[in-house]
Amino acid sequence: MSKTLQLDFEYEHDYTLIGIHSSLEDFRMAFFLNKSLGLKLKRCKEDLDFEINNCSFSFFDYKDVNSMTYWSLITNKYVKTEEIQNNDSNLFNDESKTTYLISEKKQVDFFIKISGQINQTELHDILLKINNTKKIITSYTINPYELKSKDYLIF
Repeated sequence: MSKTLQLDFEYEHDYTLIGIHSSLEDFRMAFFLNKSLGLKLKRCKEDLDFEINNCSFSFFDYKDVNSMTYWSLITNKYVKTEEIQNNDSNLFNDESKTTYLISEKKQVDFFIKISGQINQTELHDILLKINNTKKIITSYTINPYELKSKDYLIF
């Protein structure tokens, strides 16, 4: 009689996740965050690509050597517009499809992922600065353990 053992492994999430609501475009969001938080977020050469869904999410990062933190700004939405080949006399022949990086947080426009040690006082100051930034509606922390698709944030 042989026993089969199964090993379950869950990645430990040692980062802080912030959700941002805003109608800004990705490059403008990075600009305003750089200005308000004193960061140097830069667009990565490669986006966060998912070939299965045929979508990609813009990705900005900054490594702060002084505080030993790594900052990432990721868009949550990818909108793809496709032309519909239809014989109907439609006024609009385009159809847009929205794909979300974290589908259970569809209302979030951007995520900031901060890897490294940040205490509660620093986090509170960061959220205050983000919320006082023009064109940002609100920001708040998100518990990654509560997300079903948290593995998309491993990079």
